[in-house]
Amino acid sequence: MKNMDDDNGNVEDNSRAAESDELSSSNDSTSYKQQQQERSSVMDRSSAANHLHFNVAASPPKFVSFDDVMRTADGISNMALAHEIAVDNEFKLEKFDPPENSMEKQVKDIMHKAFWDSLEEKLKEDPPDYSHGLMLLAEIKEALMSILLPQHNRLQAHINEVLDLELIEQKVEYEVLDFHYYADFVISIMSRMCAPVRDENIADLREITEIVPLFREIFSVIDLMKMDMANFTIQQMRPYIQQHSVEYERKKFQEFLKQQQENDMDGLVFTKDWLQKTYDKVEMTSQNALLEASAPVPMVTPASILNEAYLELLAWDERRTFPETMVMDEGRILDLKDKTQQLTMVSAILLVTYNMAGAGIAGITGFKTKLKNEINILLDEVPEYELESKIEGVGDHVIRQVNECLHKHGFQEMDASKQKSLKGQIKDVLDKNHPVRRLLYSRVIDFIRQVLTTCKSEPMKIPPGLSAVEPELSAVCGHFCRLMSHNRSVFGLYYADIMATITKRNVDLSPRN
Repeated sequence: MKNMDDDNGNVEDNSRAAESDELSSSNDSTSYKQQQQERSSVMDRSSAANHLHFNVAASPPKFVSFDDVMRTADGISNMALAHEIAVDNEFKLEKFDPPENSMEKQVKDIMHKAFWDSLEEKLKEDPPDYSHGLMLLAEIKEALMSILLPQHNRLQAHINEVLDLELIEQKVEYEVLDFHYYADFVISIMSRMCAPVRDENIADLREITEIVPLFREIFSVIDLMKMDMANFTIQQMRPYIQQHSVEYERKKFQEFLKQQQENDMDGLVFTKDWLQKTYDKVEMTSQNALLEASAPVPMVTPASILNEAYLELLAWDERRTFPETMVMDEGRILDLKDKTQQLTMVSAILLVTYNMAGAGIAGITGFKTKLKNEINILLDEVPEYELESKIEGVGDHVIRQVNECLHKHGFQEMDASKQKSLKGQIKDVLDKNHPVRRLLYSRVIDFIRQVLTTCKSEPMKIPPGLSAVEPELSAVCGHFCRLMSHNRSVFGLYYADIMATITKRNVDLSPRN
């Protein structure tokens, strides 16, 4: 932010008014950039609120007051916001604009147009009616004050002095009110308060000469400045939030569970099911390995179960409801799931391409990276149900780039039969059971497992066939491990209790000698 009259101040004393306004209005629209709009494979996924629906006791009936529901919802909402700030270093509030052609957008536009048209008509009256204008100046003054930091005493006094509403009312009575004077003053104050990114907006304001359009744009820029201040406050407080978010999230989740228990509901039913299924799978794999190999099999531990449960999320069946303890990261995890599938498919395409094209392109520096980046662009954010229609274009592009590369370096281009064969092989890797794709996906998951479970800090070797996607794979691993580390810190006690019950149950049910 730019320097103002007074410098230096406690960051935690930043203006809360701007932050509060923007947090309340933007909370729903900013949750994980924002839990993605829709998933192509499942159009009706349960959310955290749906959990209540599956756990209602059959009898006796228990009634929940509206206040109880709102208190619980508010707690979860605040917890989700704190979580977003803690785990996402890129998190920021963004202005919410209703979708085009939506009813909300139409109503908003009509109301705004009606207000500004009314202001323009009143100012054109003889004598002018300044009643709307006075309200406008009062709102602008309040907005400027909300952006100020507490230590900017002289600037606050200057605003109070110039935007003295009693004095302005007296000027209205004597018909000597000069709106241009106040507009210039407001713009000069805004130029001193705004972030550098808004300098261009301020310059545009100085070019507007008509009063009504000018004040309309002033309000628009002030809204942006309030958002800037809220994001600046979040940025400065992020280390503090990250430090305390684990304790805060755990406390809020405990309040949620207590509310569920009071209503005869189990707030961890899907989490228990998730861990139980993972335990069964790990136990079966361990037993099969014990029967098939002479080497000792690693013991199944709570830590190994939890790590496998986390990895299960990267292959989540989206018809299942997400575990309650993971629901705030559902969008992020499903996004990582898509990324693992995409980088696996890209690696498979590169592998079959290099096998088909031969040594002609094998030693050409940078070509594999260039081809990988272009394939990523072609497949980026393509829903699964559209992949089959897009893969034809990917095959054509790969063949064209390979032939150009071969020709450029003096090699013979692929003939028609090779081109047809390569295009068919590229199309085949769409199948998740394709041997090459399945092998590479197994290597991706094994690498993520290694990163998730290792305690060593030295670099790890990228698995064969994945070197081209090393940056993408590293990014996925880093993001996934940060999320799981935070999740383990918040919910580790709940996981320990659940797994203690699971393992005890399995011990109790095992045959005795």
